[in-house]
Amino acid sequence: MAGKFLIASNNRATVNALKKALQAERHRVVTAPNGLVVVDTALDSKPNAIFLGVALRGLSGLDAARALRSLAPTANVPIIFLAQNRAEAKQAAHARVPLTDCLIAPFDLAEVKTHALAGWHTGEHIAAVRPARTENDWLLAILDPLTRLYHRRYLLHRLAYEAKRSARYKTSLAVLLVDVDNLKAINRAHGILTGDSVLIETGQLLLAMLRRAEIVGRNETQDFMIIAPQTNLSGARDLARRIRQTIGAHHFVLKELDLHVTVSVGVAATSGGDVADNLALLGRAQVALTRAKRRGKDRVEVG
Repeated sequence: MAGKFLIASNNRATVNALKKALQAERHRVVTAPNGLVVVDTALDSKPNAIFLGVALRGLSGLDAARALRSLAPTANVPIIFLAQNRAEAKQAAHARVPLTDCLIAPFDLAEVKTHALAGWHTGEHIAAVRPARTENDWLLAILDPLTRLYHRRYLLHRLAYEAKRSARYKTSLAVLLVDVDNLKAINRAHGILTGDSVLIETGQLLLAMLRRAEIVGRNETQDFMIIAPQTNLSGARDLARRIRQTIGAHHFVLKELDLHVTVSVGVAATSGGDVADNLALLGRAQVALTRAKRRGKDRVEVG
């Protein structure tokens, strides 16, 4: 039975040799020219296993692997890193991405094929036998323990990834920062556990409102970050207004309390792939959020 494999490496000779060896066994092979298109190629081609160079143009193989693991269709697809030296192999080991293996150059094609077929034939078995530990370890590494949404470090990785994709494909990208108004006052009046419950429920409301392509996580103590690919400023502003209205109309029924909670939202967006600096984009959203707080809260501002 033939399998399908995805290969992405800066070393063209490695790609060609591995492709030829796998095709000789009647397997299908697709390639990705750089790290920025690995995720899209994997989602489109649905490979049985993926070969990734540790250092790729546009986006590192390690960051591409993290993105693949964050998406349900590729969460359990085996990944084999192709390290050009021991330093790259060490980087791959320290990344601790689940369901991965690593080979170090010079590559023995027989060994590479063995790893490819082993990954293909055992991928589903590994996912079934080790799902709890593997997936839980991975989730603990990228999720905020309170809200169970992505934490800030992962969000920054993902923002960098989406910014590079936006620049390459000349698409829009928006960032929204959603801050729970008066959370400290809620904590003082009703206790920290009540404030935590407000954050958890707010996070779930945000998650329910977003498209599948949009990412939400906890950015700081009392605010959330939303990354919205292919969303221009007008669309981001509309989303921010819906968020403000939805949360403002929601009844937070906690410990027999019926709390009225509002949010302030800072919005920033780029169009046509004009993303010079992903952190500058985030900074503009932060400036807009600060302005919303200073102007009375429960409002949307654009940076």
